[in-house]
Amino acid sequence: MLRSSSFLLYLLTLVLALLLVAWWTTFQVAASRDLAAAGTHLLRGDADAVARALGAPAAAQLTELADRRVVMFASEGATFAAILLLAGWLYLRSERREQALQQAQDRFLAAATHELKTPLATLVLLLESLRDGRIPADKQMRYLANGLGEAERLERGLTNVLVAAGLRTTAAQFHREVGDLVADVRTAMAAVQPRATGVVLSARLPERLDLPRDPRAVQLVLRNLLDNAVKFSAAGTQVTVTLAEDGEFARITVHDQGRGLDTAELQGAFRPFWRGSDPSSGGTGLGLHLVRELVLAHGGSVTAHSDGRGRGAEFRVRLPRKGAPK
Repeated sequence: MLRSSSFLLYLLTLVLALLLVAWWTTFQVAASRDLAAAGTHLLRGDADAVARALGAPAAAQLTELADRRVVMFASEGATFAAILLLAGWLYLRSERREQALQQAQDRFLAAATHELKTPLATLVLLLESLRDGRIPADKQMRYLANGLGEAERLERGLTNVLVAAGLRTTAAQFHREVGDLVADVRTAMAAVQPRATGVVLSARLPERLDLPRDPRAVQLVLRNLLDNAVKFSAAGTQVTVTLAEDGEFARITVHDQGRGLDTAELQGAFRPFWRGSDPSSGGTGLGLHLVRELVLAHGGSVTAHSDGRGRGAEFRVRLPRKGAPK
């Protein structure tokens, strides 16, 4: 998309430059012919004919014609220069955006390779160890649990990549059905709980809160938010999920006591392939981007808040309740 935009802007700039050259060439050829005719009349001593050849009614109006020509040349030159400068600026801006996107995609490929390859390598090592009998019987269940966790990590990474690709290439098609958002939150928390090592997951939920939603999309939203909160929280801290009615919306708040977000991270949190100020933290940079896209597709909104590094973070999702039973 950006590449085609850059090409169109380049083409527009080229066309404008060619039109400018054609216009000035045509004008100068015509002016040269007028000057030649004026020279002929000047040799005959006919001043008024000279004036008419140059475009003035009479010799007395030649000065006025010259003034008009000065204004015309200056204004037309300034207009053409402004148009060309604008087209050039738009072209350079498009090129910079394309370059930034390319760099982000390169970072994504590097991160995705790491995120998907690491759990796969762990699973291969586990299976080889089980095959060769290198794991004592009393430790096999623990190793299998770790392997299952790595398989789930691999599945989450692949899901994010595939969903992101689907959102970019096709119109998002959701199968909405009225359901209990409280049950959705509990399901997501149960799925994330095994990965919350040392982090306490708590919830403040009503008895029931119905709304029309795509269950799979909502699970992806909730699990990405919870995964993100757990990932950046230290052992002994707490991640709290709050669900409440907010007028015609349902409000989901995920609050953690983790490392928090700086200003740059708050501004870029929902951008695709963005992995924050510390790329070594891992991840593909698609989780929060998918959260925003899926929430927007439901007609809702999502915001991020943090008081800075070391002060935790809070993500707030609002989903419309229109269509839910009373």
